[in-house]
Amino acid sequence: MKRFLLGAALSLSCFVSAQNQKALLEKGVQMVHLLDAQKAEVNPQYFDSMAQKHISASQLNIGWTQIAIKTYGSFKDTSGWMIEGHMLYIGLQFEKGTLDIKFPFNSEGQFTGMFFAPPVNKTRYQIPAYADTSLFVEEDFELHSGPYLLKGKLCKPRGAKKSPLVILSHGSGPQNMDVHIGPNRMFKDIAYGLASSGIAVFRFPKRTFVYGLQSAPDMNKLTVEDEYIEDLLAAIDTFSEYPGIDSKQLYLLGHSEGGILAPRVALRSGKLKGIIMAAAPVTPMDSVLLRQLNYLNDLDSSGTYYRPLKEVEEEVAFLRSDDFDTTADASWLPLGLNAYYWQDILNYHPEEALSQYKGKVLMLFAEKDYQVEMNELQKWKPFIDKKVQTKVIPGCGHGFIPIGNAIGPAQLQVAGSVDPLFIQDVIAFIR
Repeated sequence: MKRFLLGAALSLSCFVSAQNQKALLEKGVQMVHLLDAQKAEVNPQYFDSMAQKHISASQLNIGWTQIAIKTYGSFKDTSGWMIEGHMLYIGLQFEKGTLDIKFPFNSEGQFTGMFFAPPVNKTRYQIPAYADTSLFVEEDFELHSGPYLLKGKLCKPRGAKKSPLVILSHGSGPQNMDVHIGPNRMFKDIAYGLASSGIAVFRFPKRTFVYGLQSAPDMNKLTVEDEYIEDLLAAIDTFSEYPGIDSKQLYLLGHSEGGILAPRVALRSGKLKGIIMAAAPVTPMDSVLLRQLNYLNDLDSSGTYYRPLKEVEEEVAFLRSDDFDTTADASWLPLGLNAYYWQDILNYHPEEALSQYKGKVLMLFAEKDYQVEMNELQKWKPFIDKKVQTKVIPGCGHGFIPIGNAIGPAQLQVAGSVDPLFIQDVIAFIR
């Protein structure tokens, strides 16, 4: 995976003074080295008062070990940085690969959280050929969800009195509103493509991207309710009474984990005319994780993934055992997710929720997706009826972007746009 470029920082962070940028960077690098020495602290030098209440030093240090070291090997050095909005990115170089550590910060330069993500590539965005920006307007839109404020974008077709609306729901992990993976922006492509054809689109960052370890009153008990459901229900309620939006034509498009949860959101809301489930497996998440790691092991004979695979197998076995309950420490569980989160996920059966939902459904799968394989479509078939349409987008990876002959994680670095067939299928479904 590519590092990010040092030079990109200046053009993306002009509102942060050079002096403040330097101070933020120095503080971030200090924290990285404290984490590597297992001496990270939660104090006012680094974190704001809310973070100090909700984050412990042990959580930071265990997170570094569980997420970074056990997967990528020993830490070598930082590998570039940038500031985008109120987010500091620092690239990390490990023995077996690269990773980003992200520090959201407040106006006083204190960190409000910390999390890890795949490296971000800041290649300039290319508007897809199917998008015509003269046909829609893009507005800043603040979504209020309880005490949380999420700043997103609303794309509205020009000249329309009332438009159908699609709300976009992310896959797993903290993600920005564009789903910026590698050089691509999946959700921005979708928004521009649909808005060019008369369909309004709302996209917003995940709460965990903006608020990090303050995304729930107690992060040790965070579940998909906090990570997804509450904010999506708030968005649906907001736009069900919003000028220029047809309240009878509200849709939810969920990608990956967001797709799995779409029927659950639809049942809870009762206001959606339809849902689009993109790359959504019916296989339980822990089993999907094991299959992905097995695939990566077969792909890379160097043993890069051997250690985490063995450990995740043990973690999944414990998760499925009679010994598992909500008192289990997150360090014993897959992905370092807490026991309440796993209990929520494993107690939810998307096939049952889908059978109860009476609205329209479109399922989209990518032919070359190694993260959610094509056989998931076959596994869904016993549970779907005539209200469910299914489509396969050829030649695409997990983000529905054509990936040529790339395999494995290299697919995420192939530059491109969401395939026009994906956009066309969603338009036809809504029309």
